[in-house]
Amino acid sequence: MKTAVLMATYNGEKFIEKQLDSIRDQVLAPDYVIIRDDGSTDGTVKFVKGYIATNNLAGWKIIKNQKNLGWRLNFRQLLIDSQNIDADVIFLSDQDDVWNLGKNKRQLEILAEQQEIEVLSADTEFNVSASEATVPTNHIFKDNDQELSKFPIEHFYKAGFRQGMTLAIKKEFISRFLKYWKEDYNLLPHDALIECLAGLLEVGYNLNECVAVHNRHESNASGKAVVTLKASKELHIQELYAKYQGYYEVIYKVLEDSNSPLALEEKEYYEFTKRRVENAQSGSIWKVIMQQFKDWKNYEHRSSQIRDIIFGFKKEMK
Repeated sequence: MKTAVLMATYNGEKFIEKQLDSIRDQVLAPDYVIIRDDGSTDGTVKFVKGYIATNNLAGWKIIKNQKNLGWRLNFRQLLIDSQNIDADVIFLSDQDDVWNLGKNKRQLEILAEQQEIEVLSADTEFNVSASEATVPTNHIFKDNDQELSKFPIEHFYKAGFRQGMTLAIKKEFISRFLKYWKEDYNLLPHDALIECLAGLLEVGYNLNECVAVHNRHESNASGKAVVTLKASKELHIQELYAKYQGYYEVIYKVLEDSNSPLALEEKEYYEFTKRRVENAQSGSIWKVIMQQFKDWKNYEHRSSQIRDIIFGFKKEMK
């Protein structure tokens, strides 16, 4: 099976060399490495081009986005890129981690041996280098003493089970959801979507072995809240639409395509989230409050209800 690594970069010149080395030196060398730079203002693009040329790396290329997309849409574009190459398995990479040299070979062997697995994550070590850095709280698999753990079925949105940089994904799986991921769903994280969808389809597993060092520092793009209670009403509405509505729409449509019995339930969450967006946009606090009674069972947390009420009282920005 042919493999490809997709890497998103942004102002990563001081971090990126170690990760490039760990990809280049893999026991199983990738057939393709596609790097998308999201408008770096440092020397990232120049450095990567020099690295590719110096090491004479066939199949490697860096593309600079014409405009800044943000890390979520940058990964979306990379996933689109993956559909135009003849790789069978896609590995996702951040710019600032370091992979164990046997990582890709180990994950590919499992995907080849166990055909039912379409998405395979793995464990990592964390290297925290700044007090401002956030550290993810990973899902705890109850059977983590086994080689593999199956992803749980999560009906509500969840921020994934492992870091996206551990993922090995069969190309066909990507095509199943990519056609429904609209560009204006620009706050939808790729790893949460991929892992939760794989759980619902029962094709996702975690390799309970450390395959990389995940570096956490003050410049990490992920792990930071998009909306706090101090945020504007507009940002609240944008996240409801571009993250949660987007998530449930993609999820239910893929489940529907797969004739999954879970499709109807996920469609109900999509319709619920659409109502949340519409009520928030209406400017009517009465509509927001009424939804608390009509749709109370569809809220995963009471904090989400409180959030809707707080932002319902906020005035639109002029």
